Amino acid sequence: MTRSWPDDLPPYVTFATGAELLRRFGIDPNADAQSVRYLARKHTEEGIWPFGDSDDLMPYGRIANARTMETGMFLEHCAKHPPNPYGRGQDRRPRRSPW
Repeated sequence: MTRSWPDDLPPYVTFATGAELLRRFGIDPNADAQSVRYLARKHTEEGIWPFGDSDDLMPYGRIANARTMETGMFLEHCAKHPPNPYGRGQDRRPRRSPW
């Protein structure tokens, strides 16, 4: 699925600015920085996240303390592999109290 994106997009996004774009383009109307970080962890475990430290992945950039990702690649990935609109799903067993 290749979509065309507007020309006025920034070249790189952080998790927070990426979430703003996901909401703007309707890919994930509930996206926030934490949900994008979760998506990155989940997709890294599944082997489909395009960014990382491995030789075959696009490396993260850095601006101050924030990781950055190439905007077009980020949007294409999220459009192709959208997050679960229902959240993480039901508990498989009752939650335990940490105390």
